[in-house]
Amino acid sequence: MKNLPKILETNDFKAMESYLGDLMAEHLKENNFAKEGRLYYENENAIRRRRPIDEMMGKAKLDKNPLRSGDFKISHNWHQLLVNQKVAYLFSYPPSFDCGSAVYNAKIAAALGEDFSRIVKNLAIDAANCGVGWLHMWKDAEGRFAYTTIAKEEIYPIYGDVLGGKPQYVLRVYDALDHEGKVVEKIEVWDKESVRFFIKSQKSGIAKDLANGMVDNCVFHGMGNIPFVPFYNNRSKIGDLAMVKDLIDQYDLVVSGFANDLADIQEVIFVLRNYGGEDLNTFLSDLKRYKAIKVEGDNGSDGGVETMKIEIPVEARVKFLDLLKKQIFISGQGINPDPESFGNSSGVALKYLYSLLEIKAGLLETEFRSGFKGFLEILLHFLGLDENMPVLQIYSRNSIENEMEDAEIAAKSQGIVSQKTIVRNHPWVEDAEQEMMLLHKEKEHIVVEDVE
Repeated sequence: MKNLPKILETNDFKAMESYLGDLMAEHLKENNFAKEGRLYYENENAIRRRRPIDEMMGKAKLDKNPLRSGDFKISHNWHQLLVNQKVAYLFSYPPSFDCGSAVYNAKIAAALGEDFSRIVKNLAIDAANCGVGWLHMWKDAEGRFAYTTIAKEEIYPIYGDVLGGKPQYVLRVYDALDHEGKVVEKIEVWDKESVRFFIKSQKSGIAKDLANGMVDNCVFHGMGNIPFVPFYNNRSKIGDLAMVKDLIDQYDLVVSGFANDLADIQEVIFVLRNYGGEDLNTFLSDLKRYKAIKVEGDNGSDGGVETMKIEIPVEARVKFLDLLKKQIFISGQGINPDPESFGNSSGVALKYLYSLLEIKAGLLETEFRSGFKGFLEILLHFLGLDENMPVLQIYSRNSIENEMEDAEIAAKSQGIVSQKTIVRNHPWVEDAEQEMMLLHKEKEHIVVEDVE
């Protein structure tokens, strides 16, 4: 198979189609995992996509098992809860960047804009669901810095021979509508300097995409590097669902099975001996209309009607569900929102409560620091600044704290650590710089009043 640079140089569209097919086949498994992660995040668990029981047993609709009429598919959003816990814990307060210059910091903040918090949150959700979130940057029509998340299923990075290096190319493949309203496949091939546009249709295969009046399908993007940056979920580059999927599926299965049992097995079952009617419909009609039914003896035996109650075992199911729930939070490294877990807990107890979540969030933060480094290099290049300048990344956690303990520690730290450190760690303070300015103004006001 030809390599991609040779294909692009010769415009060998047949080779490109073959190359693209092999590339998509290579990524098929991880793209399926990404799709599954998104489905579970939207509470479309496997049980909701399960075929009806009678269909799985090979029974026709007219030959249904009368004892198995219920087919509930109850899905539980455990995966969404665990992902939201991690994302809210780490990114309720988006990371801030400090390059040591107030002027440069202001330029970076202006370029990031007001949508930065939302985009970072979506990026973290993509990473948790798919194993990686992709951030794409470009220059918009007004010449401003623009960026957004791109679905993992659309991105195909091509790496060189250097281990641990950056991609040589990034292919973005996605469906779109052509000028006739038909679905076609758009293909973008990005490198450090340019992007080439192609289009694939069932009728004509792959060809150059000359949309929007372009003379050539190649455009120089001027971003200084490939403007696609991966943000991995962990070292293994897998989503969070892999750790809890079996447990969630079992939980859904037990709850759905219990609901089916309640629907299938009625409270009272009639046991008929030598019933004299034609069928069960006649029995139910006579019972409802006359409050009586006809029974017959056969060979000296007596007929009769008895009732029987079936007790559905509940205790074993409840214990098993409690065990599954506990293991979901352990394996998923989350926080069980059971009220008994909280109460008036001390700071040490709360830190212990968040210990598993902190481990998972810490691994994500490590990977995201690398991602934001690549993102900031492109942003600094766009702003005309030194893209290699060191930039401090600052992350804040969003967790339940014992504010009384924190406030007491702050008060007892007077004279031991700096006032700025105390202010920064006080539970009521959101902006330490602004709070220091307010303290300074109050101090000046008191001094002026004493002089007067």
